[in-house]
Amino acid sequence: MRLKMLLLGGGLLFSSLTWAQSSSNDKVLKGKIDMKTLMNGSDYTWFYKGVNDYQPNDNMLNYIKANRSSFNLVAVVGTWDQTSRDVVPQLYKVMILGGSPDDQVLMFGADQKMNTDAPVDYKVKKVPTIIVFRDGKEEGRIVGAPKESVEADLSRILLKSSKSDKGDGKSE
Repeated sequence: MRLKMLLLGGGLLFSSLTWAQSSSNDKVLKGKIDMKTLMNGSDYTWFYKGVNDYQPNDNMLNYIKANRSSFNLVAVVGTWDQTSRDVVPQLYKVMILGGSPDDQVLMFGADQKMNTDAPVDYKVKKVPTIIVFRDGKEEGRIVGAPKESVEADLSRILLKSSKSDKGDGKSE
């Protein structure tokens, strides 16, 4: 009986410590987020580690680099969400190596109810959502985990967008 009480008490203590630890590390950012907040915040070590660990595909990166002036991105992420924690560092690594400035990526944090405090309703139903804009018009989205990789999915959206532009006045 005494052993059961000790095991039960120890289990409860361990689970409450684990819960307290995970909840303190799951700081929810809502509203506009800049990369410096994620790079320097002790609550976001996952971001720094993810950026350093990710190795994007060079061919896709070159395509993004060649087209970097023709698009902007809006990313709606959940700092509490594991998929966002995987994708956001990859996105920033791709954008940094692609030669894109910080102001080309506008990022908003969402809480668990998808409230972002963004000035525009981006109609996001799942985090992370990366929306690709060209000349103010939405060209495509990456919702959740990328199908292939961040850079491959971005390249596919950009390629589709540029083909539709070239195909407008052309007959084959």
